[in-house]
Amino acid sequence: MKKILLVITLCLLSFQTAQAEFKTGNGLVTAWREYQKSSAGKPFNSNDDGYYTGYIAALCDSSTHILFSIPEGATLGQACDVVGRWLDGHPEEWNKPAHQLVVKALKEAFPLQKKSAKRK
Repeated sequence: MKKILLVITLCLLSFQTAQAEFKTGNGLVTAWREYQKSSAGKPFNSNDDGYYTGYIAALCDSSTHILFSIPEGATLGQACDVVGRWLDGHPEEWNKPAHQLVVKALKEAFPLQKKSAKRK
């Protein structure tokens, strides 16, 4: 009987869609607001501020020249501002996964540049 219950449970679990979105745009906007306070010299939540910059930095480091092309010399602060301004202009998107929104914002601001083939 225990084996049957285990099999049924495993079957039911396999029908669920696996989705592990740890942060949505709503959470990212909260962190963006703290980043803005920090930049303005106002009291801020350092956990959210650090999360925001770290999240943007991680996506920039892992995806530049793959999904978008951040120009040489651009700063993390510029990338954070680009994403934050994009979030401000697209509140209808805040329910979506945060990483999708960050990539979308950076793709719009810094489209992927095709590498030209080197000639011999």
